[in-house]
Amino acid sequence: MIPAEFGATPWGRAWVRTVASTASAGPNALLPKARSLARNHAVTLSATGGHLEADVVVSGVGNRVRIELPPWPTDVQEEAKRLIAKAMADNRGLAPGDLPDTLDAEFRHHGISVGIRLDDLVSECGCRSRRRPCVHVLATIYTLSQRVDERPELAIELRMSPTEIAPPPDPDWIPLTRLDPDTFYGG
Repeated sequence: MIPAEFGATPWGRAWVRTVASTASAGPNALLPKARSLARNHAVTLSATGGHLEADVVVSGVGNRVRIELPPWPTDVQEEAKRLIAKAMADNRGLAPGDLPDTLDAEFRHHGISVGIRLDDLVSECGCRSRRRPCVHVLATIYTLSQRVDERPELAIELRMSPTEIAPPPDPDWIPLTRLDPDTFYGG
């Protein structure tokens, strides 16, 4: 059983299922090591519009991982946007970056998956392992599942065409130019 720290939300679980699917022919001995790397912050991940880039450090040696995620076809993107708009209208007051769990059920009902089969991922790793996917790629996907659990909108952003992605505004962020240094500390 996979620990709850990976795939705590339906959005993160979609990515955990991607990794776990490698075990369909039998247990994959790399999965515990990959979870350990993700759990112990050995993966530094950057995720933007269909691209994952990570540095995975194992025993002081860094490995660069790059994963390309195919965007949804245009008709799926349009259906996803429609379902998202409806779900967000029905669930006002969600925290920025959050998605209602009911949206995952709607996606599944319409045959839309945020996760991707490992066979459909294009990944590169600088390691010399002959096993594909290597432990570094698997650790990157486990780390992605944690990031998606923290901010479910990331699962959607990764599957949209880059032109469809607009960075979400952070309601707690104020440009420094809008602050008056003379009055900031009550002076």
